[in-house]
Amino acid sequence: MLRPGRGLLSLLERDPTGERSYSQTCRDWPEVKSHLAILLAPPDQQSDGPGHEDRQRIWGLGIVRPAHETDLDRKVFVTHARRLRKPVPVSELWYAAGVGDDSPSLSLPESGPVTVGADVVFAGLQRISAALAEEVQRLMPLLDDGEGSTDQELRWRDERDALLLFAKIAGLTAKDFTRAHGWDRTAAEESYISGLDGVAVQPTFDDKRERVAERLSGIGVAVMKAFASRDNRRSYDLEATSIIDPRVVGGAEGSLDAFYYHYDTGTLVVLRYLSPGPNGIFSPDARRSLHELHSRVHRPEQGTRHRTDDYSLLEDPLFLRVHDQVPFTSALHRTSSGAIYPYGQFAAETGLPGPSVDALTRHLVPTDFASLVRDGWFGARGVPLEAASDWVKASVETVGAVLMVVDFNGRARGNGSGLGIRS
Repeated sequence: MLRPGRGLLSLLERDPTGERSYSQTCRDWPEVKSHLAILLAPPDQQSDGPGHEDRQRIWGLGIVRPAHETDLDRKVFVTHARRLRKPVPVSELWYAAGVGDDSPSLSLPESGPVTVGADVVFAGLQRISAALAEEVQRLMPLLDDGEGSTDQELRWRDERDALLLFAKIAGLTAKDFTRAHGWDRTAAEESYISGLDGVAVQPTFDDKRERVAERLSGIGVAVMKAFASRDNRRSYDLEATSIIDPRVVGGAEGSLDAFYYHYDTGTLVVLRYLSPGPNGIFSPDARRSLHELHSRVHRPEQGTRHRTDDYSLLEDPLFLRVHDQVPFTSALHRTSSGAIYPYGQFAAETGLPGPSVDALTRHLVPTDFASLVRDGWFGARGVPLEAASDWVKASVETVGAVLMVVDFNGRARGNGSGLGIRS
């Protein structure tokens, strides 16, 4: 329930899908998932005139999700807002019982969660008017209230997270990556990207893509999508390949390794997705598997000599993506909560008695990580495609699922590392 001012409502009406920040007065806004936003009308639109019941009225509906929390309140983002042709009264079912009598109170919270069940709210909206019922049905797919905690759905979540993170590294913005917002859950099968409306890769028209496709063929059940733009403002060209081992397709558990590979410079970054639970990051199997992966990717088989003006913060390509065990959601405007740790920090802490994620005090948030990789501060340089694809194959055999994003754009890097566009 939101009571935005007239200015915010005007902005939402002009650009319904754009994010608009709204400062909350309550501190207990539900986390993780997107929720239905019921937008109340301004005070001067709360009545139909003299003689009519002075009950709060609904201006429109939208989607709300939590943003950052300040010392005084909670920020939320409002999107997909649509105004009703005429404000309608709020359902009596939502009002809290009055204190000391059986009459309803005519006040709802200024903002924050309605204290009745979601089913009651949805039923009430659909009974109020046909227009509201239509808007509720339009917004329901964006809410994604299913549990989404199966092995396959959690793997979808990790694959989506890696795809969006690597898209940022490749220089895409949220507005550029419109195809991901059209993701179809019903069309997704073994992998997340199979539900995207992307362009199927046609390697016969591109020698570089043909070489990548040939190296990845026959490893497992693969889905390939290409994302490219050539306009005056931006230029990006990446290919995402999801490879799932047949045993994982058949129902076995499987984690995810995500590879980002910059084709022209051979820059490689690898993320292994792990949960912080007892069977997650510090389990004996996870330690052994990570050590094996690190022993393969730490030293490229055919490293190249760095230029004198080429410097970086960390040349080790392996990182750990540790995230909360939140259910999968189709809300594509953000990545999963969690943190990214260099493998070296993990290796230094694994010898402690009873290690935990709390011991890993230095971490990166996904946005900072993407910027550092894009600017050339992180990642192994000069890794041959043959070596990278061999490591992808080994990861499929080890963890069961891999996302490999190959960036074909020869854009310039920011740290003077010589990773610019080749002449």
